[in-house]
Amino acid sequence: MSSVQDVNGRYAVGVDVGGTHTDLILAGPTGIVRSKAFTTHGEYSRGIFDALELAAGQVGLTARELLPQTRAFVNGSTIVTNAITELRGAKVGVLITRGFRDTFRLAGGARRAEYDDHVQLPPPDVVPRDCIEEITERVTSDGDFEVPLDEDQVREAVRRLRDKQVEAIAVCYLWSFRDPSHERRTREIVEEEFPGVFVTLSSEVHPVIREFPRFMTAVFNCLSHRATTRYVNGLESELSGAGFDGALTFFQGIGGSVGSDAVRSEPVTLMQSGPAGGVMGARHAAEQLGLENILIGDMGGTSFDTAVLPNLQPAIAKQASFGPFHTGINILDIVSVGAGGGSIAWLDSRGVPQVGPHSAGSEPGPACYGRGGTEPTVTDANVLLGLIDPDNYLKGRYHLDIDAAREAVQSRIGEPLGWDVERAAAAIYDLAVIEMANALRMVSIERGHHPREFTFFSYGGGLGLFAVEICRRLGCPRIIIPDNSSAFSAYGVLIADYVRQYERTVGWDLGDPEVVNTVANEMIEQALADAAAEGIAPEDVQLERGGDFRFLGQVYEVPVPLPDRDLTAEDGPRLAEEFPRIYERNYGEGTAWEGSPVMMMNLSIRAVHRREKPAARRQAASGDGGATPEPTGRRDVYLPEERRAETVPVYAEASLVPGTRVDGPCIVDVGDTTIYVPSRATCSRDELFNFSLTT
Repeated sequence: MSSVQDVNGRYAVGVDVGGTHTDLILAGPTGIVRSKAFTTHGEYSRGIFDALELAAGQVGLTARELLPQTRAFVNGSTIVTNAITELRGAKVGVLITRGFRDTFRLAGGARRAEYDDHVQLPPPDVVPRDCIEEITERVTSDGDFEVPLDEDQVREAVRRLRDKQVEAIAVCYLWSFRDPSHERRTREIVEEEFPGVFVTLSSEVHPVIREFPRFMTAVFNCLSHRATTRYVNGLESELSGAGFDGALTFFQGIGGSVGSDAVRSEPVTLMQSGPAGGVMGARHAAEQLGLENILIGDMGGTSFDTAVLPNLQPAIAKQASFGPFHTGINILDIVSVGAGGGSIAWLDSRGVPQVGPHSAGSEPGPACYGRGGTEPTVTDANVLLGLIDPDNYLKGRYHLDIDAAREAVQSRIGEPLGWDVERAAAAIYDLAVIEMANALRMVSIERGHHPREFTFFSYGGGLGLFAVEICRRLGCPRIIIPDNSSAFSAYGVLIADYVRQYERTVGWDLGDPEVVNTVANEMIEQALADAAAEGIAPEDVQLERGGDFRFLGQVYEVPVPLPDRDLTAEDGPRLAEEFPRIYERNYGEGTAWEGSPVMMMNLSIRAVHRREKPAARRQAASGDGGATPEPTGRRDVYLPEERRAETVPVYAEASLVPGTRVDGPCIVDVGDTTIYVPSRATCSRDELFNFSLTT
């Protein structure tokens, strides 16, 4: 596939639609430019086109002039994440094996973190009880048909669901992954009785053992269908109407992009797509810098997202859980906390200040936005501390209302605690630092990785103000704030490879491998067919095989890479011998069940098509030994870590060319984000225009 900057001089666009801002990266013949606009909830295309218009203007075009010259448009969004976390979406009906209607309420034994059993609550009903229809049928665990499908009963159930105006139907039959015939026949009946309704088969969306995760994946796929389809169709229509005739793809939470048809069929794959974009962008940037171990932090307007990449390998959260719901959704292992710029500061019942998890979002937004918000937020605190220039927000496109920020912080935090507004703002700053540092501990120290051995990749519109203080709490010595950091997740979306993940339960006892090889070849055939539907030749698809292994009698598995070939009789004993060591790397020395039989429950195939990346701008570092540029001005800042006011120099991004260095305390104004360099810290610029900070 051609490079983003190809011989025809055409452009490529990457977009990340976040909770507060819509970020955009445009790559073309003259390099990369970025833009940022407010997310327009309910009409996301408007925010995308606002950002596109700003980016197009930087290359001397309008959006309508740019789009006919654009060959690729890659999009990451919060559409599915919002639908699932808020449990708001299409009205779903379920056809389920008779006797298993309560599977969704039992939820695999879901419990809240409460010691008092009297306050335990069942998970909320995702599907209304009267929209769950039981069907007489039964497939055994061996795949045999014990009870035939009652087709008349299916027809009657579908008619009742149609009368209740469901918008999607999930077919959830027990052991259907062993033989999906009943589910497939049911789909045919549904299409006859209820033409046009969206149907998801649990045996197709997640053909893996354990009914609750499989059923919930099918239900969530249905739940997110309506919003995703409207979004995809609307964006396709608007882009086409503006002259775009290139490839529109969508970024998935697994870390790669797929086409519109695949997304319409399985919208659930878009879960957590935005944060995943930043992770893949950071991995690519770290490879360019020759780094091995990185911690990742992304602070936007709504949340702080973090991950750990030892040896630059992102972990996969297999069968991820969302609240009390276990699913079969595979996403990059990212921890999110409510510590974004729009996170609201508040006092709990004891009068103790807290930050998050609720956010003011983009509408009404922080009080300083002047869009109707009255709650104090992290951004309001940063404005009051002098860390953000209210007259130069988003390169001066917006003027922030400092008086509104002062009123919100003082009335909700300062006055109740008897503090002046600066102390209240500094407390909000500290709480945000603590929340983010704790999240980083969760993905690093609690998993056996010490931050001192890692470089912290800091990006997102707000994290440059906090990165040094976070790393000081963790003992992490080095920080990289990448070029285009304010829209870095959009950059990661832009450089996305094609990725699709396939899984099936095989239940291999490590004896005769033919059962695995037969299933693997079927899955590979499907993977190559799906890639061909997106215009990717079979020889351009890289296939990665893996298995989920466990000791006999255990409930959960550990992923293990498999050879890139058919398995042989020698592979079973070798894998059995290696598994205890792999298990102990995950759970600690001495935890393996020595002598217990080992089995592989599930087989996975990952299909990847490597796409060329846009060339990063590069400039040799100056030979002046790290000279300090002249500041563009000075600003009164209340240093939050020292609880004192000081007038500090402000440096423009353009003046920090590769090889220059500034010492804290100071501010680096990047236009659409700000970097705060506290006392004793330093900030320099490398040849790839990344900011490198020491703590």
